Amino acid sequence: MTDPRVSSGTRLLVAIAAVVAGTIPLLAAFDLGPVGHEAINGPPWLAAVAGGVFIAGGLAVALGTVWPWVGPVVGILVMLGLAALGNWIAFGAGERVCSGSIDFLWMADRELSGLGCRIPFGLGAVIVDALLFYAVVHQLQVAWGGPPRLARLQSIAGWMVMAALAPILLPLALVLVGRAGMGAIAARIRTGEWPQNSEFFRRRRPKR
Repeated sequence: MTDPRVSSGTRLLVAIAAVVAGTIPLLAAFDLGPVGHEAINGPPWLAAVAGGVFIAGGLAVALGTVWPWVGPVVGILVMLGLAALGNWIAFGAGERVCSGSIDFLWMADRELSGLGCRIPFGLGAVIVDALLFYAVVHQLQVAWGGPPRLARLQSIAGWMVMAALAPILLPLALVLVGRAGMGAIAARIRTGEWPQNSEFFRRRRPKR
């Protein structure tokens, strides 16, 4: 989680900035500091978890080169915190309202509520849950001496990550394939021939 090539002074500054950024929402969870409960828009523990994620990351940056085990442990704790936030927003009880700039057709600069807010966070929560499960299994495997211990469980975790990413990767792949297909059709209409990768065929052509 930390790069030994980065100077200790830089790591210290990054750590301090992360801890300060995390302290503000952490204090808000107890209705202290410059931000109060009314700004949380949810139960106080949300702010505590959000602040804890930043603070844990800052401590990992500062101590990761001293104690190498800190990085993996904090990484799992950070993913656990993000999973808790995402799962509460996506699947918790109560009404959900999300605001922000979503630059996509008619949804730009629009406030979303209900499923419109839950679905994006739900996709993110499922992805983080799968990554968290994979990270825990991987660290347990390392702690127990590596493969083949837990190899099957890690394979299952890997498939869970792929399944969680599928709703994002598959539409992206379809868009890329569709753009390539439209480009090929346009070239066919323009030139009367289908486009070919001449460099590929030049490499594949046998030498005489």
